[in-house]
Amino acid sequence: MTRTVVLAGASGYGSTYLREIAELEAQGAVRLLGVCDLRPLDAYADRQFGDRPFDTRLDRLLATTHPDLAIVATPIHTHLPLGRQVLDADCHLLLEKPPVPSAAEWRELVTLARHKGLSCQVGFQSLGSGAYVRLAELMAAGELGEIRGIGCYGAWSRDATYYQRADWAGRRELHGVPVADGALTNPFAHAVVTALALDRSTGWDDITTMEAELLRVRDIQVDDTSCLRLRTGRDTVITIAVTLAAGTPTEPVIVVHGTRRRAELHYTRDLLVVDGQPEHHSRTSPLENLLAHLDDGVPLQCDITACGAFTRVLEHVNATSAPRLISERWLTNDGDGPQGRIRIPGVEQAVRASAEQLATFAELAEPWAV
Repeated sequence: MTRTVVLAGASGYGSTYLREIAELEAQGAVRLLGVCDLRPLDAYADRQFGDRPFDTRLDRLLATTHPDLAIVATPIHTHLPLGRQVLDADCHLLLEKPPVPSAAEWRELVTLARHKGLSCQVGFQSLGSGAYVRLAELMAAGELGEIRGIGCYGAWSRDATYYQRADWAGRRELHGVPVADGALTNPFAHAVVTALALDRSTGWDDITTMEAELLRVRDIQVDDTSCLRLRTGRDTVITIAVTLAAGTPTEPVIVVHGTRRRAELHYTRDLLVVDGQPEHHSRTSPLENLLAHLDDGVPLQCDITACGAFTRVLEHVNATSAPRLISERWLTNDGDGPQGRIRIPGVEQAVRASAEQLATFAELAEPWAV
């Protein structure tokens, strides 16, 4: 069955959806009825879809095209109003991650989707990885033994232009509206949601305690170097230690500490390593999964209802005291201007130690974190 689609947000990350839609159109799986954006289409998009209706208002585009589903790949603080327009138009919704920046907005979308009887998929791509699925199966079957804890570490690097990409970049709020563009809640949001999903602790009430150490190396409102430790209702300790100020960037890894076996999930690479033995897996995208759900009843990878625990983490991080600026004595500047980067020497070892020991930066006695 060919499903009709509208895309809101064709620039930035939305361009990846344009490319996927082009591939799925070639297979006869979807038909793009229109694009909504505040900016004109770029050269690729115009060449591929320049003949389709284009509008700067999503509600108007939905009213004239009547698609089966709509994809919203716009800044997080616009997700609720645009998502509401999609559901009010009786369309299924694919909402890019993070879903919304507050618990109240999450509850509103959950309620509206349920009332309308419509599907709302959240674009956490990591949950479509075969490596994640395999690890979840091993854990559920007890193959790793009792789970002593789950740790995640990630070390990326961002230059000054990363925080100049939009007026909402690096902000907790914009004009009184929550944004939540911190390291834990946006670039490393996959780490948080995947760790919670592996523990089968995705509901709002599935978290019992949380503590966060939020730090920054730049003049921004949010964290760029962070350590979150929480305990779930299953009595599992989860730590997520991440940075955007690494000297040697590495892809994030989720470490599951079992009493019998140890597993590492490299979720951006679809790689699972169990006791040193690697397994490479394929991936199903959130859009492919949503189409299979609508056509064949396949369960959604990430239903909006399964984002309760993640939303609680996001709200906790956004409500915690403003991230502390790390003293310059612990930092190194690599270049000036837009491409300039700031790094914390040794931070790569610190985030990994947190995941291995399930410890916070302060407990590890990292001098820049004290």
